[in-house]
Amino acid sequence: MHSSTLKKLFTSPIALAMLMGADFSQADTSTLLSVADATLFQANPNNNLGDGGTIMAGGRPKDGSLNKTRGVLRFDLSSLPENVLITSATLTLKVLDTPSPAVNSIFDVRRLLVSWGNEGIGSDRSGGGPAAFNQVTWNNRFFGGFTWSSPGGVSGVDFSSAVSASQNVAGNGTYNFSGANLLADVRGWYASPANNFGLMLMSESETVGRTVRRFGSREAGSFNGPSLNLQFTTVPEPGTFGLLGIGGALIGVVHWRRRKCRM
Repeated sequence: MHSSTLKKLFTSPIALAMLMGADFSQADTSTLLSVADATLFQANPNNNLGDGGTIMAGGRPKDGSLNKTRGVLRFDLSSLPENVLITSATLTLKVLDTPSPAVNSIFDVRRLLVSWGNEGIGSDRSGGGPAAFNQVTWNNRFFGGFTWSSPGGVSGVDFSSAVSASQNVAGNGTYNFSGANLLADVRGWYASPANNFGLMLMSESETVGRTVRRFGSREAGSFNGPSLNLQFTTVPEPGTFGLLGIGGALIGVVHWRRRKCRM
């Protein structure tokens, strides 16, 4: 390009405003639906419960000392563009069924540290069915293969000892889980997809009967199923910053030459 053309380009008010005031990032949002979810059922430890339209978590009223239920769920972040910075993450769960009378409690989600198997087709309503090979159960991450460190999973070994997000859950309705720890989990999954094992959902009062809730599963559809709502900013490629630097340098040179000519 001829020097006079460059001078006209980089000394025009429009070009200067574009270079100095341009926003090289793009804010966007994405809603991801769960790709797998299931219930771990202490009363039926070798059954798979993964296709009943709900996943359970909390203490059931009729199972005596074996009343704990926990949910596992996972999201696939591979549809996100490359070079993004995730700025916000919110997990949305919907309670579709509440016992009567009910006991309210705080529910936590914690990052899972190990993989788990297929969700299967057992219905939560009937207590599921005998697990098939590689399906997840209370006893096994992969039925017929890997077990949890202890039935139901162990804090600090199978799932994080740190709570990712918490929410007080009462009756039927929509509940949002968010916070710095959940955001860090999601960023980690985005950076290292091989470490994305999802989340464990559990009540802090899971030994108390009637704290159990039925949360919509992915089989319940996009309206009632779990969703992960993300906000992110697209970060420009390094080449973009290089172009900006070149443009800024040219502006500086032209400005210096103008001043010199006036002396």
